[in-house]
Amino acid sequence: MSIYEKQLNSKDKAIKIEMVKEVDEYLREIMLLIDEEAFGLGSLNHWSLPPFLHYGRIYLARYYGKPVGVAELMRDWRDPCLAYLYGYAVAQEYSGKGIGTTMLRHILEALPRSGFTRLQIVVQPENKAALHICEEKFRMKRVEFLENYYGPGEGRWLLEWSWQW
Repeated sequence: MSIYEKQLNSKDKAIKIEMVKEVDEYLREIMLLIDEEAFGLGSLNHWSLPPFLHYGRIYLARYYGKPVGVAELMRDWRDPCLAYLYGYAVAQEYSGKGIGTTMLRHILEALPRSGFTRLQIVVQPENKAALHICEEKFRMKRVEFLENYYGPGEGRWLLEWSWQW
């Protein structure tokens, strides 16, 4: 039994996290809808999902069996110990149920087993929920503010987690 499984409390037993390697049409549509709800035009689509499935890593959160959260990771080619959390979203109607926290905890516990010691993520400054989870619950540190990261007026905080902290 992993540390992750041992730490589950009764609220979390409804939440299951799985690594996704292939999807059927139903799951593809659900994952894309969750991502689109969170990221709009910057979300995954039918063209960007397959490379993450084959060359990156995707995690799916289920709440009582229903897919409600998705996260996509990629490796940093300049630093083999660094993973980048490209996307991380929970359907709005399931917000506040601990799903995002449980999914991120699972991801962070899995990283060292895959040879990663650090994780980076960029977060929109107005996304208080994501900043709270990353900084308060997982002790991620703000590395720098990336001005115009996604274009004019689209700055993001670059946050980093290290299992050594």
